Amino acid sequence: MVVSRWFRRAGPGIAAVGAVVAIASTTFGARTPDWDPPDCVGPVGPGAQSIGAWYRIDPVLTEGAWSGQRLTLGRAGDGTPLQFHLDAESFASGPHRGTVLVGTDDGALSTLTLLDLEAGCRWRVGMSRDLIRHATLDRDRRAIVEHRVDRRDRSDLGIWLRPLDGGASARIIPPPDADPRFGRTWRTELAWSEDGQTLIVESCGEVACRFRLAEVSSGGRWMIADPSVGALVGLTGDRLIAHGACRGLPCPLLAIDVGSGRTAVLDTAAGRAVIGRDAHGRPAVIHEVGADGDTIRVVLSDGHEVAGFDLDPEAGRLVANPAWSGSAIEHPADQIVVGPDGRLPIDGSAPELLRNLVDGRPASLEEVVR
Repeated sequence: MVVSRWFRRAGPGIAAVGAVVAIASTTFGARTPDWDPPDCVGPVGPGAQSIGAWYRIDPVLTEGAWSGQRLTLGRAGDGTPLQFHLDAESFASGPHRGTVLVGTDDGALSTLTLLDLEAGCRWRVGMSRDLIRHATLDRDRRAIVEHRVDRRDRSDLGIWLRPLDGGASARIIPPPDADPRFGRTWRTELAWSEDGQTLIVESCGEVACRFRLAEVSSGGRWMIADPSVGALVGLTGDRLIAHGACRGLPCPLLAIDVGSGRTAVLDTAAGRAVIGRDAHGRPAVIHEVGADGDTIRVVLSDGHEVAGFDLDPEAGRLVANPAWSGSAIEHPADQIVVGPDGRLPIDGSAPELLRNLVDGRPASLEEVVR
């Protein structure tokens, strides 16, 4: 298989979706016309709370070479999914209050677009001569945070803030210093804490990752740079949850105290994991036990177990964050999503895949949407 330079540089971030490459090359052979929504009227607004918006992104191969990506998205219960063909250097993030942020680069210009799945329209929110590798919308939909690299040599240009009121973009976090313990940075991901107040910048080498945290309200800054820590699960309160620096799963699941750097092991051999809320509304870590994924354990960030249940293997695996699954859906925090091979189905049948966190029984997303 011929592999683009971007694919080689993306490194471990692509591993989670690598198994779908062969499928993508045939599934998207007969191209469906792209959705062409009208422009939204007025500026980007705060947006109502939304449940059911979802997306999935898949690589597209042309004669064995990575030539683009196919973005499939929609709203639960709204019928046929919508599709976009994106350039090879592209991404999606969200959903956030019914919108999906899409970035694509044609080799000369990076373009950002917000797709409003409730209103059926789009906002063209920005362009850059720098290459925007990843971006995320803030909780209040007032700004976009971007990771940029130099188009010529792919050197890191840091993290930038783009106000959506028309203000100028500005760099808010510089590139990370070189650290031989982590090696070359292959992948940079942006995420928000469980409460939406802290930006997480995840910079990963071949296996290990380091994290820079920026709290919006206080301006506080923290860094976690421990080469025994790998891919991010999430941030809840003062605990960063991540897998160990492993080359695959199962792997130790860690809780790192942001202030002291002390690390606790939540599970010695966990599979996929996400952050949610338990039956009492408390932030919790939900993870697969072992390699099979047919048992789910719910623990608080201090390791206290609050629930556990078995999953029917035919229902699928836990759908983790987009860096792992290449897909995401807005859903109640006291539920999890399961899907084939840990991804959302490409036909949009996600409403049938929710489970509550008390006993793992199916939950109906369509009832919540209505």
